[in-house]
Amino acid sequence: MLSLQTILNKIQNSNSIDFGDLFNETLGVFKKVWVQGLLLQLFSLSIMIPFIIVFYIPYFSLIMESTNNQSLGYNEFNKALFEELGLYMILAYLSIFVLSIASSILYLGFYRIVKEMDQGNPYAVSDFFYFFNSSRIGKSVGLLLAYFGISVLAALLCFLPLIYAVIPLMFMFPVFAYNSHLTVSEIIKVAFALGNKKWGISFLILILNVILLYAVSFVTCGLGSLFVSCFLYLPQYIIYKKVIGFDMPESESQTIV
Repeated sequence: MLSLQTILNKIQNSNSIDFGDLFNETLGVFKKVWVQGLLLQLFSLSIMIPFIIVFYIPYFSLIMESTNNQSLGYNEFNKALFEELGLYMILAYLSIFVLSIASSILYLGFYRIVKEMDQGNPYAVSDFFYFFNSSRIGKSVGLLLAYFGISVLAALLCFLPLIYAVIPLMFMFPVFAYNSHLTVSEIIKVAFALGNKKWGISFLILILNVILLYAVSFVTCGLGSLFVSCFLYLPQYIIYKKVIGFDMPESESQTIV
């Protein structure tokens, strides 16, 4: 396991990354893991969609009742919505937030799978749920709460801080996935150090990938996004691998010594 100082030193002394090489390597890894990326999207949808449907049933029921009676104006409808579904909606939003955290933890497992497949190692579908383990779930939730907290704070400080923060925030997932021994504060420190060091190229590849994803989604009426969405998360992996790399397995380090 790499120490915090070792990781920070690697980031500080890292070389520049060519944009073309980064895109080509991202595409190469995508060809290996696109099926697992599809599974990631399906797992996330299976967590969120049933609850969202249940959440909106009472809402649409009230809309239909209002439409049929034609007796509720806009203000009256909002008042009726709050009176009849106020507590239900609060609980529903809290539940959706919890489910969003659960869905996000799947992405941590996805990064582990990406590493194993990229290195030609075997993996199991259960690796998606690696961070749901009782010994890791607490730190995973703590990290995601910090992620949401920083995002909200950056948004409240107007738009520009959010644009800056989105790049370091993107690196929190791979940093934690490959350095779960670090504390939450240390993971945030590493993510921001890496994000600051590689902010420009990370932002450019993000913009390009978002445009490509939008184009594919538009052409395929949204269906293609299920297959290529994971492409957005792979540049962070490539940058992490080039800058920090992975700790050498203990057996190999003993052989070299």
